[in-house]
Amino acid sequence: MILPCFLFTSLFMVKLSQRAWNNVIIVSMLALIMLFNLSSNFLNDDSDAPAFSTLIPQGLLISTIEFSNAKVERVGQGWRIESKLSVSKDLQGLIDVWQSVEVSPFEENLQWGDSQQKVTVWFIGQAEPIEYYFLILADKTLVKLGQQTYRLVNVNYQTLIPTE
Repeated sequence: MILPCFLFTSLFMVKLSQRAWNNVIIVSMLALIMLFNLSSNFLNDDSDAPAFSTLIPQGLLISTIEFSNAKVERVGQGWRIESKLSVSKDLQGLIDVWQSVEVSPFEENLQWGDSQQKVTVWFIGQAEPIEYYFLILADKTLVKLGQQTYRLVNVNYQTLIPTE
């Protein structure tokens, strides 16, 4: 900040009042902020990279997952399950899988019928849950989140549910 002002005064030898110099500094800082904001689009534009994101938004911690036949809840540092089934799956491992699932946008229009599976996920600090609707096809698993459809990249639906 001092260097641009020094260069400006040494190049033009302009005598300005204190108030005028303050305005010059403010305008130059605003110009730098705009330059940095606009340049980030060019520097971070990685259009060749695949458009993968995660199923669970970054920074959110799961408190409860409600499946059609089971409910997994956080209890302190651990997890418990309320289920009609005798579940032998590692619950912490199940939560870790949910946190690491990668999805990519799916552009084809499909009719979502009655064969979809609904899973409701509650997060710590969030008032409303997120509802995921899964559609299992022969070669892929799709998930509908709001109006957007995604394809599961690194897992299938069977790894996301508690099993006997």
